[in-house]
Amino acid sequence: MLIIGVYVLIAKYRQMYKYNIMNIIMYTLLILIPLLGNSQAHIGSTLSDIKSFHPDKVFKIDYTDTGIMYASANMHFGTFVYYFDSETGLSKFCIQIPDNMTSLNAQVEVYNNKYVIISETSWKAYLEGGGVMEINLTYNEEYKLYVFYYKN
Repeated sequence: MLIIGVYVLIAKYRQMYKYNIMNIIMYTLLILIPLLGNSQAHIGSTLSDIKSFHPDKVFKIDYTDTGIMYASANMHFGTFVYYFDSETGLSKFCIQIPDNMTSLNAQVEVYNNKYVIISETSWKAYLEGGGVMEINLTYNEEYKLYVFYYKN
């Protein structure tokens, strides 16, 4: 039913803007992004929990030079990398590398609408159960890419 509704909206949108495909794509993203549910940062979750939230994703498990385990997977807006505490096995922070500028801009738009805006590149998310998550967007000069950082 949701898919039909999206197609109807796209059809109406196409009539209004004479088939401008980029506008159609952006409009579709803006409609579907809020439907993706809660943030994918999953701070405080085990690797098993994170995998169960995303059963269709393939996770690559590896370790940093200092022995910290991390798991990465390609998600809707980019690659998410979850870092785990060696004692508890719980994710302690997460980063996301957006696939492209369209994904970056769409993600920022979602955060601007869903969370408390602290600055142009920082948000505070009040989560179910009383948790609070900080989200920061930075530009990595070394690798020439944007990175979202998620932490409690």
